[in-house]
This record gives sequence, C-alpha cells and structure tokens, in this order.
Amino acid sequence: MLIPIIAIMLGYAAISGDAESGSLAIVLAYPVRKVEVLLGKFIGLGSVLGVSTTVGFGTGGIVIALVSGTGSWKGYLAFIALSTFLGLLYLSLSMFFSALCAKRVTSLGAGVLIFFWGMIYGTVLFGIYLATGGTFEGLMSGKGFPDWMWWSILVSPNDTNQMTIMQAFGIKQAFGVQMDAPGFMSLGLLVTVQLIWTIVPLLLAYYFFEKRDI
Repeated sequence: MLIPIIAIMLGYAAISGDAESGSLAIVLAYPVRKVEVLLGKFIGLGSVLGVSTTVGFGTGGIVIALVSGTGSWKGYLAFIALSTFLGLLYLSLSMFFSALCAKRVTSLGAGVLIFFWGMIYGTVLFGIYLATGGTFEGLMSGKGFPDWMWWSILVSPNDTNQMTIMQAFGIKQAFGVQMDAPGFMSLGLLVTVQLIWTIVPLLLAYYFFEKRDI
C-alpha cells in the first residue's frame, strides 16, 4: 500500500509543480527537449523509488534470512521486482496527471483518486459478484470466480499486480477463497497489462507536456 502512495507523492508535482514555481521555464530555456525532461524525471524518480523499495524490502529480507534461512531468496527478489514494478506504474500515472493538470494540487487530487480506486475496486467487484448471484459457499467449495470477474481485475493496477504475484508464486487460495485463475489469466498477460498501464500514461504525459504552454 505504501509503494503507490510514495510513487504518487514523488510524481504529482514533476510537471505542474515545476511549472507553478517557474523552474520548468528555466530548464526549458536550455537546449533540451521536453521528452528528455520528462524521461529524465521519470528515470530519476523511478530510481529513487526502486532504491528505497529495494533497501526497505532488503532489510526485511535479511531479518527473514537470519530467522528462516535463504532457501527462498530468488522468490523474494522476484517479489521486490514486482513491487518496484507497481511503484513505476503509479509513478507513470502520477506524472500523467502532473502533465495534464495546470496546478499541483489538482494533480495530487487526481493521483489520490486513482490510488483509492485501486484500493476499493476489488471490494466493488466482489459486491457486484454477490449481487449477480455469486455466493460465499460457492467460493469456499472451490467453484471460483466467473470469467468476467477475472477479466475485470485487469482494470485495476493494484489487483493486476496482486494477481501477478499470486501467479508467479503459484498461490491458489487467499483468505480461504479459491483463487485458481483460469488458463487465459497467464503470467505473461498480467505482466503485459502492467506494462501497458505504465507505458500508456507516460506517452500521454509526453503528449500533454508538449501541448502545455510554459
């Protein structure tokens, strides 16, 4: 939960904040292109996010290794990578809002809105499942979710990332509920969707940044 929040706080003022303060106009007065400024900010902020995530999880990993051994270190590194991936996804979304919105407070509000959307989407989806005839008993008995619900997960970056982690580590149950995903919900599809969630907002950020009058 903290990683998306950190990513939003890092990226929401990347364009709108610098435009309000006037520093962006000074930067663009030099012979640099807007695409270089945007990518420079994304790579720089992404590096900060990646290092902090690695250090944070790495410190916890050392404690785990001392207590439980190092037998699962490859899986733990994969978990760190997927967590960093989620952070870059939200950083891209945050920078898109920063390029789209005129003021930093507006881009921050949009970032917070997309964060809460990711947090509550699964609950809303589960409510729709129950309202359309689904039952807890069916889930507990191993019946699983209908196909439409699996496809709907891809609309939420948080749920997509969580499903990616479950697929990567072969997790079939969560909180007693059968989570055995159908064949079309492959690890490759989930990673591809997250790449789309990361690349498309960054391209849109460049589009609106180019149109922005500094």
